[in-house]
Amino acid sequence: MQERDDGQRGRNVITTFSQEAGQVIEFQGSPNAAINLPYFLKCGCAAVLAAGAAYGTAGLASPWPLLASLLAVVAIGATAALRAATTAYTEIVIDSVRLTYRYGILTRRVASVEMYRIQNVECVSDWWERLLGFGTLVVESSDVNHPRWVLRGMNNVESLREWMNQAAIARRDAKGIREVNMGRV
Repeated sequence: MQERDDGQRGRNVITTFSQEAGQVIEFQGSPNAAINLPYFLKCGCAAVLAAGAAYGTAGLASPWPLLASLLAVVAIGATAALRAATTAYTEIVIDSVRLTYRYGILTRRVASVEMYRIQNVECVSDWWERLLGFGTLVVESSDVNHPRWVLRGMNNVESLREWMNQAAIARRDAKGIREVNMGRV
């Protein structure tokens, strides 16, 4: 723990640091922005169609069709910008102790799972994602609240999957935890 003065009449704020001895951070950052590429292509096609509709209705006597088409172009641009901002404001930290996922723009959410609870890690990459060097990491855990984590846009997904499997086993060994499978085998 560390104590510091926050500048308000001597009031002290206690800050805790969860950095443990020997903790290794394997990944820290946002998902790859290229994960939004299919969405941006769809938005671009829709914007071209809406702009074409605006051009086609520009000569009509009523301004409403033109206004509706222009509003559609603005709405498409706003949703694309929101998707980009959501990706940029997402932060993922994977270290030897836990996986932490922070996301949200107006409402910020933080979720984490301890590494010893991770049971299975799978990586999935579409052909175009492999060309750009990223993919989706699917993490299955014994955590009741978040049994499945889907982390899209992770760089070097195959090596990260292997590292997470080894880190989960090492963390369970260090804590003396045995994994018992109940149900399906």
